[in-house]
Amino acid sequence: MLIELSVANFRSFRERVTLSLEAEPRISERDKAVDDRNVAHTQGGDLLRVVGIYGANASGKSNLITALATLRNLVLNSAREGQMGDELPAAPFRLDPETLKAPSEIEVVFVQDGLQVRYGAAFTTTRIEREWLFVRPENAEEEERWFERTQDTFETSGAWVRDPGLEQKTRDEALHISAAAAWKHAQAQQILGWFKDALSVLNGVHGNVDSNTTIRLLDEDAHRQTICGLIRRLDFGIDDLQVADPEGLELVQWFGVGPDFRVGSKPLSPNDIPIVRIKPPKRLVAVRQGIAFDLATDESAGTVKAVALAGPIVHALARGGILVIDEFDARLHTLLAKQLVELFQDPLTNPHDAQLVFTSHDTNLLTRTLLRRDQLWFVEKSHKTHASDLYSLAEFRLEDGSRIRNDARYEVDYLQGKYGAIPFFGNLKAQLGEALIAEIR
Repeated sequence: MLIELSVANFRSFRERVTLSLEAEPRISERDKAVDDRNVAHTQGGDLLRVVGIYGANASGKSNLITALATLRNLVLNSAREGQMGDELPAAPFRLDPETLKAPSEIEVVFVQDGLQVRYGAAFTTTRIEREWLFVRPENAEEEERWFERTQDTFETSGAWVRDPGLEQKTRDEALHISAAAAWKHAQAQQILGWFKDALSVLNGVHGNVDSNTTIRLLDEDAHRQTICGLIRRLDFGIDDLQVADPEGLELVQWFGVGPDFRVGSKPLSPNDIPIVRIKPPKRLVAVRQGIAFDLATDESAGTVKAVALAGPIVHALARGGILVIDEFDARLHTLLAKQLVELFQDPLTNPHDAQLVFTSHDTNLLTRTLLRRDQLWFVEKSHKTHASDLYSLAEFRLEDGSRIRNDARYEVDYLQGKYGAIPFFGNLKAQLGEALIAEIR
């Protein structure tokens, strides 16, 4: 399970911020039923099953999700030979000359196989500056350092099996955990396995989520009955989902050719350009009363989004994974979004303590009957520095210094600006009207 995500000097986050999924002590006896539903009592402590992140457009919510996706991608792929010489996806805060020169830093803390793991990296576009792995074994009071890397220098201790040869094989632009796993280092493979098998990040632009996971699960007949059952219950009128194989070789791909039709300094004519034809990807078909409808072309964007989410959601619930979704509510009816959240809150549908972390603008989910204070997080961008800040409702203080009450009207108070993290654009109608009148005159 995920315990923490920390980000520093990445996109709009200048200072270090931490998203914590550790649960507060029981908020009140009156809320005991809500607390027991929302909290998983695990070896790593009491952890939240669901966390929702809110904020204005362009506040930085997506940047937080992108940071986690970036670290996952680096862990899984940075040691591949095909990545040699590629720029690393560092994205320092660009509005400060000091941070522009500094590395981006991302760290996660999670529980895996009885171990509490703290792993992170700091990197520029050209190299890994620092990388670290600390582990706290079960029942241990303190974590032990397995390795710390500063550029090409490694320090190891604890139970980590050191291999100087692997350290030398780790390229400047590759993570050591990724390189070691590629060379079958057992402990590195264990850590990499969490990123590969337990963590899933869906951060499609504009709320789009590809259907690859749902297609793969249906094609492998994994969770087919549950996925199709979920879709049937969502009132789309869909009786079944099928995976259709593509016909023919339709896609033409151009390799090694720049936009000016050159390979290096040599100009090429169109007849000289190498091409390859490959099969297009498999597609999903929705079946209604025995009639097939192509999901991508015949169905609404909301239906496509729900089907795309169905596979990852069922897969996470079935194995106890962590599902992170940016723009979770985009194109989904608010009642549907609420029902999907509740799948993670109910031990009956979430017996393995899967976790859901999402960003949203759907304020109907801001209710204490669904989410506790510590499950609600906000991202706010400073109007002065344009840097993003992250804070939870549990730690927020009102102007008089008091904490948010258990029975507060979260949605109403948030929209009234009591918690911050909302857009401030004044009377837009009046401002636009004045501008239009001045332009006409």
